[in-house]
Amino acid sequence: MANDHIVSDMVELAEFPDIAEKYNIQGVPRIVINDTHVIVGEMPEADFAQEILKAVSNKLSVKY
Repeated sequence: MANDHIVSDMVELAEFPDIAEKYNIQGVPRIVINDTHVIVGEMPEADFAQEILKAVSNKLSVKY
């Protein structure tokens, strides 16, 4: 899923407690996509890919 349109950041929450509070992070892993979709916990790669596709599906549109 390498793509120039995908950007990610990893944050040490002990150094940025405001981010932990904003996203209600109690443990890791917790992934927040576009501030709306949350993935919690470890999962197989195929399931993770499906979660990402669900998160961005409402953002995707094809125009001809």
